[in-house]
Amino acid sequence: MRTNRRNLLYASIALLPTICMFQILIELFPYTGLGRIVALPLVFILNTALIISIIHLIRKFSPLCCALILVPTILLSIWNTILFYPQESSPSIPKQIKYSISAIQHYDDLTLADWEGYTYSPSRSGASERYVVALYKYKHRVPLDGTAYFYNDTDYHKDHPIRSLNGIPSELRASSSIHLVVAQNI
Repeated sequence: MRTNRRNLLYASIALLPTICMFQILIELFPYTGLGRIVALPLVFILNTALIISIIHLIRKFSPLCCALILVPTILLSIWNTILFYPQESSPSIPKQIKYSISAIQHYDDLTLADWEGYTYSPSRSGASERYVVALYKYKHRVPLDGTAYFYNDTDYHKDHPIRSLNGIPSELRASSSIHLVVAQNI
C-alpha cells in the first residue's frame, strides 16, 4: 500500500511539467481552434501512460537509476506536449520556435524592407517572425502619426494604428504571443 502511494506521488510530480507546459503553450500559442479540446486530454493521457509505465518498470531499481531514467522520461513528456499541441493556421510550435530563433540570429541581416514590405500570407516561411524582429530593429523609424499599422494590415488592425512605441508589445501580444516573446528577447 505504501509503495502504491509513493508511486502515485512520483507519477503526480512527474506530470507537473506537462501541466506547466500546457499553461505556457496556452498563453503563448492561443490560436488552436477546436484542436485543443481533443489534443490536450490525449496528450495528458499519453504522458500519464508513459510516466506510469516507466515508474512501474523501474520500481525495483536503485533511487539513482530511477532518477536517471525518470528525468529523460519527463523531458520526453514535455517534448510530446510541445509536438502535439495544435495550431489552427500557423505552423507547428517547433517550426515557429525555429523561425523565431532564425529571425533573431539574422537580426543584422534584416532590412527595412522586411518591416515595410511585409504582407501577411499563410506561407509558413517565417516572414512574420522576421517582420517582428525588423519592427523592433527599426522601431525608431515607425511613423507615430497613425499611418502605420501592425503587420501592414489595414483590414484587421484598422482600429489599431501604431501611435506610440509603448503600444507595440501589447498589440503584438494580441496578434501572437510568440511574436511578443521574439521582440522581448532581442
